[in-house]
Amino acid sequence: MNLCVTTNIQDQLTKFWELETCRTNSTNSVEESACETIFEQTTCRDTTGRFVVTLPKKPLIIEQLGESRTTAMRRFMGLERRLHANPELRNAYTDFIHEYQLLGHMKEVAVQTTKTVYYLPHHAVMKPESTTTKLRVVFDASCLTTTGVSLNDALMIGPVIQEDLINIIVRFCLHRYAVVADIAKMYRMIRVQPDDGALQRILWRDSPTDDIRTYELTTVTYGTACAPYLATKCLQQLADISEETHPTAAKILRRDFYMDDLLSGVDQIPQGKMVVSELINLLDSAGFPLRKWSSNCSEILSDIPEHLHDDRSHLQLDSSNSVIKTLGLVWELSTDTFQFSTPKWASATFITKRSVLSDVSRLFDPLGLVGPVIVQAKIFIQELWKQQCGWDEPLPAELQDQWQ
Repeated sequence: MNLCVTTNIQDQLTKFWELETCRTNSTNSVEESACETIFEQTTCRDTTGRFVVTLPKKPLIIEQLGESRTTAMRRFMGLERRLHANPELRNAYTDFIHEYQLLGHMKEVAVQTTKTVYYLPHHAVMKPESTTTKLRVVFDASCLTTTGVSLNDALMIGPVIQEDLINIIVRFCLHRYAVVADIAKMYRMIRVQPDDGALQRILWRDSPTDDIRTYELTTVTYGTACAPYLATKCLQQLADISEETHPTAAKILRRDFYMDDLLSGVDQIPQGKMVVSELINLLDSAGFPLRKWSSNCSEILSDIPEHLHDDRSHLQLDSSNSVIKTLGLVWELSTDTFQFSTPKWASATFITKRSVLSDVSRLFDPLGLVGPVIVQAKIFIQELWKQQCGWDEPLPAELQDQWQ
């Protein structure tokens, strides 16, 4: 892993892209190979140990980015009106932005530049169930510029680094004592090279009476296409370079993390305390603080400060790529069992094919663990088609009873 970025890396990558495209017909393979090359040749660590990465850009598309500030300005004015109408949301949003500034995750810049720039529109998404961040600011890197090209169009997604979640969960079940935690603000713990800051610009002001200012985000940004790859690749890289100094933690880091979530365990309590200590030490060395610790054995976490514990008895196993949906899978600590959270059915005086379809679409089971149960709902929909029920007509009494 290089300690600095080569000055002509973009020219080298352009040539690499062209050669690889000629060599293979698989676009995904070309992009994934190029993405890995960019990471290997440009990633370094700063004086604090944090990773510093380059945004993996598609060289032939990044040049096509058009003007984006006008759209970002229009979207910001709409956001400001929404915040003005909701003082509680405005305060939470402002606090979020101020935290970005305080932590050095964004910096003010002059508008004038000769570089290729991109302005990220942003908006709020609420997560009432979160125990840490109720509000999350989401940055829209898919917003089109005047040429019809967005930043995400010009960024490589990168290959999948981590194992499938179902494999991690099955392995999680094999341990006598379970241990879970997550990395606080994982994306924002990774810095981007200063030259890429111009591609992560936002507009902001605290009050409508202030001037609108331009800022650049200095860390990996939620909403960019390459963010999941860059974050998980940094974890894998940390595991690779720490195999000798932290052998157990390196193995867990490589196998038992799904995005920022740790799902692991041990068979002996002393082993568990050792694993927890080694994981904290390893991840702290790269600026990845672990929090929300939980286990079905409190003794394993006895050395963890109380404010870093997760006090919930039911833990939602989240798909961290989404700020809205969860996997529907819940781990119940006291019984060490998995449960499935079911949605509340839509309240209606009578049941129609439309309301049935709406309810069935809310059964979210990407892992397929409860497929044998919810398939009954899908079979019921088939029956409605066979009987040629209208979309908004009340179902026959027999079908209504069956659905209930």
